[in-house]
Amino acid sequence: MRLSFRDLLLLSCTLACPASAGTPEQLAADGDWAALLGVYLATLEKNPQDAKARLGAWRAAMRLGIFEQAAGLEAGINAREQAALEGDRIAIAIRYGRINARTLNGPERYHQLDSALSSSAALAAAFQSGLQPDAEERRRLIDRISALAARNRPSDAVALYEALLAIDVEVPVWALSDVAGAYLSLRQPRQAEMLYRRVLVATPDSFDANLGLFYALVESEQLALAQAHIDRFAASLPVRRHLDGQPNGERWSAEVASDQARLYAERIAEAQRRIEQRLAVTPFNSEARSAEASLHLARGWPRQGEADLRRALGSDPRNPALHADRAEVLLSLQDWEPARAELARARSLDADTPRVRQADRTFELHDRRELYVDAGYGVGQNSNPYGSSDWVVDTWLYSSPLAERWRAFVHNYSASADFNGAWTNWVRTGVGAEWRSGNWRVTGETNGGGAEKVGVLGTLRWQPDDYWKFYAAAESLTNNIPLQAVRAGVTASRLSAGVDWQAHESRKLALVASRTDFSDGNLRQNVMATWFERWLSTPRWNFETTLGADTSRNSLGYAAPYFNPPEDRSLWFTAAVENLAWRDYDYSFRQRLALTVGNYWQSGFGDGDTEAIEYHQRWELGRAMSLRYGIGRSLRPYDGVREARNFATLTLLWRF
Repeated sequence: MRLSFRDLLLLSCTLACPASAGTPEQLAADGDWAALLGVYLATLEKNPQDAKARLGAWRAAMRLGIFEQAAGLEAGINAREQAALEGDRIAIAIRYGRINARTLNGPERYHQLDSALSSSAALAAAFQSGLQPDAEERRRLIDRISALAARNRPSDAVALYEALLAIDVEVPVWALSDVAGAYLSLRQPRQAEMLYRRVLVATPDSFDANLGLFYALVESEQLALAQAHIDRFAASLPVRRHLDGQPNGERWSAEVASDQARLYAERIAEAQRRIEQRLAVTPFNSEARSAEASLHLARGWPRQGEADLRRALGSDPRNPALHADRAEVLLSLQDWEPARAELARARSLDADTPRVRQADRTFELHDRRELYVDAGYGVGQNSNPYGSSDWVVDTWLYSSPLAERWRAFVHNYSASADFNGAWTNWVRTGVGAEWRSGNWRVTGETNGGGAEKVGVLGTLRWQPDDYWKFYAAAESLTNNIPLQAVRAGVTASRLSAGVDWQAHESRKLALVASRTDFSDGNLRQNVMATWFERWLSTPRWNFETTLGADTSRNSLGYAAPYFNPPEDRSLWFTAAVENLAWRDYDYSFRQRLALTVGNYWQSGFGDGDTEAIEYHQRWELGRAMSLRYGIGRSLRPYDGVREARNFATLTLLWRF
């Protein structure tokens, strides 16, 4: 609603009280626009025909951002001044729009920004078509960069920035921080780092630029520099605000980022200690709760992480990023309907937030088909139970989710081995379905191949909490059978069960038992136990060990036409070092070297040493595909004779 002249005069007096003393020229120089408006309106109250006072009042009102009221003054100004003050109006609208984008939720948060962007849309289109902008047009284009960045349109912001650079337009420091953030959103952290450093040269205390530089360093894998920077910046901020003595929120946010820096650097125990101390001080702070959720997810405790996010949402229920994070965790926990509801809630609050877009991508990948291939090839001596040459390819092709909890699949298992120049093959193809919900996963399959009878397979997995996992399988015609037995016309059924206890990401104990009934009357019973421990974890290197032991008994013993000792047992120790050679967001390359030593005992032949060496490479080719392959050599005794075997492996996971 447009104010009357007297209302406008009253408003200006209210804004200016106590009025600043001085001439109009002094008030304009001091930027005291409210007082200046009051002076000019008082003059117009006495002399409405005073064109100079009317023009001065119009300019002051425009500076104050009361544009509709300024229009009511109907002051005559030249085109150049009109353009400059229209630019001021757009700039102020962008400023308020940025505040709304940070403080409001839902679509309304962007209304003012969208309005401001529409005001310069025609200018931007003309510039992209070759217009050489004048000084005022350049100012509006630079303001537009800021609005585009705040509107989560980083590609457009960067394109406009680079177009201005191409014609040698100098973009001011205040806009460079927005450009840096846009580059970071586009996963170009090196460019973002360069611009943030330029901003900090001019404004070293800028909170946004310091935090932005931290994330640019993290995302460009400069983790040591990132931690040092955020530690230094957090320590430089006062604990309390100077004006009112209240706790300084910027200091708190920087310290939480400093805690998370330890997570990014794989210093998880230190991160846990810091985050727990912080939560003891402010248990309901949403930033600290979000950091705790990240910690629990890094430790391999998704249920605790989901509970953390739920508590954080209790104090910040309209935070789209928290809803998106919880949606992803619920998806990993197989809580399908709540996961999609959380994602819908995040979208309704702000579909353009980067973390909401990331959750969208996670769900899109989940809804794809999946191909999993596990293959191996080996070369040994003729007397080796595996044959002089052997290979196996185990392939699973899953459908997209059906009615949320179901996936259909096709399974093919192909194995072959050369025994004294004659190849023995075992090929089975099956179809089945997998049901997943909450803590449970169940699969059923029917398969056939060659002249063998139809087989059925069922598996069951139950994971009641973040630590325990129980699993079992029943196979009427198992693929886990020596090809020596297949060559002799022997098949087998198999039962197996196991339990895992995982304390956290660096410690896991497992126990597995199986019973295999061969068609020739042999009964094989096997038990295996392992202890996994990660001793060293850094951004680039991991060092871990696995200690394992197993034993088996075979009722038919050496009378079987395949390697079948009445009793044997082994003990082994594997030490592995893994190196992250390169990573760029969802793309990475890792190398792993593992050395194994142990002892194998076989009834009737005594014991002997075992050794193995393996080298693997793993590529993460985006979030949709991973590829791992490796080579190795093993030495171990069979029937008292020490034999060597060279082998290669390949594993592929592809979502399409």
